[in-house]
Amino acid sequence: MTVTEESRAAGGTAATGTQGAPAPRLQPALVRPALVRPALVRPALVRPALVRRGRLVALAVGCFLLPWCALLFVTLPATAHAGHWSLAWTGLDAAEAAAALATAVLLTRSDPRASLTAAAGGAFLLTDAWFDLCTSAPGLDRCLAVAEAVFAELPLAAAAFWLAARLIRGAR
Repeated sequence: MTVTEESRAAGGTAATGTQGAPAPRLQPALVRPALVRPALVRPALVRPALVRRGRLVALAVGCFLLPWCALLFVTLPATAHAGHWSLAWTGLDAAEAAAALATAVLLTRSDPRASLTAAAGGAFLLTDAWFDLCTSAPGLDRCLAVAEAVFAELPLAAAAFWLAARLIRGAR
């Protein structure tokens, strides 16, 4: 243990030394490396002005998108032809795979940013389930889309969101 001079400059404690000076505060000289977890160090708090601007932007976007969704619902045609259908679905599944693999790599490295890739993967899985259900033809295709959503995509999305929440909670 080493003695620091902090307590004298700050006014010390009620106890005094032999000459009436405050008793020095003792601090350990060594910090155990096993107790230090640099991957879980909290970042500096975000500036309040940035939070206010972010909140205003999010509010504006949300307020704009709600009536926009209503307008699209009543004006868009019930069907449409997509020129790059296979590319769209392949891209979505590739994004799901990339998010899952990035999460695995970041978890291997004990990197708290794995919460971001896990949350993104969960969002991709929900998107996949939604579009599978909305674009499937009635009959067997719809039954397969429902089964895939219920038994694969939704449980995996829930697990990804749970993991992201646990990682964020653990980083605090």
